[in-house]
Amino acid sequence: MLDKLCLFLAVLHSALVCFISVPFFIFWPKVGHKCQQLFGKGWVWLMAIRVEVHGLENIPQSGGAILAANHESMFDIPLLCSLGKPLCWLSKEEVGKIPFLGWALKAMGAYFVKRNQSGHDINVMKDVEDGLKRGALIVVFPEGTRTRTGKLLPLKKGAFKTAQNAQVPLVPIAITGTFQIAPPSHWPTRGHSVTVRIGSPLVIPASERLETAQQHYREILIKLLSTDRGSAYNG
Repeated sequence: MLDKLCLFLAVLHSALVCFISVPFFIFWPKVGHKCQQLFGKGWVWLMAIRVEVHGLENIPQSGGAILAANHESMFDIPLLCSLGKPLCWLSKEEVGKIPFLGWALKAMGAYFVKRNQSGHDINVMKDVEDGLKRGALIVVFPEGTRTRTGKLLPLKKGAFKTAQNAQVPLVPIAITGTFQIAPPSHWPTRGHSVTVRIGSPLVIPASERLETAQQHYREILIKLLSTDRGSAYNG
């Protein structure tokens, strides 16, 4: 009962923060990003999540970068918001239609992808490249969707191609523990421990094959994940 009550309060908190943050993102972006952090910390506190972060210094202090994280559950988003960095998001078009959340994402300059056969909208990705060149930190989940098993899914090429085209770093982020908070078809539960490990930035040379970059990233991510999941984790 307490889990469901706190979940309801977290959703209510999110709606209020998202609604309040819209004018701030439009007129006072720095204050808007503080609202983003408040959104994340509210979820962490209400759901009693114990968070351990390693490698926060690997996120560039200036200039654009793609923050490429594995995607275990819906809790990955507030968790990353709680880190206190001015994040932009690459999200599915449907998310932009969600009241409050969609409004806030649009106000903070999120990019919405309309899925097609290639897995990403080319025009949107060009806009993402422009944003990166202007110094944006853009969060991408290269798997394209949440895992249903806890295992790492096959990677889409979009994030790697965009980082290569814009010549900005791609920062690997390994999230462990959010899958246990909200496994598929289960209500979220409180009191879990979550670890975020942020690896060293990767730069993908213009001459490098995307398959090579994907494999390199995957190997690094699995190594970071294995630190907390144990050596039996194979991705």
